[in-house]
Amino acid sequence: MPIVEISLTEGALTQRQKIKVAEEISNLLVKEIPNLPKEAISVIFYDNPAENWIVGGVTVQELKGRKDKTMTNISRKF
Repeated sequence: MPIVEISLTEGALTQRQKIKVAEEISNLLVKEIPNLPKEAISVIFYDNPAENWIVGGVTVQELKGRKDKTMTNISRKF
């Protein structure tokens, strides 16, 4: 029984987007793993506060507030 865990910052995906991502992941696993029923797959999303997610010693919350282009591009991924 595969369990796929996805960590994101809060608000990174809507509920509709989470459902779509979970469906696509499930479809891929069913395609690639013989005899795996879709019902056996769990996808779990963890929504983390941006102030609790730290990249390179800086919180994502801080990165989102920066004007520096490189850091702004990195923060978009969260």
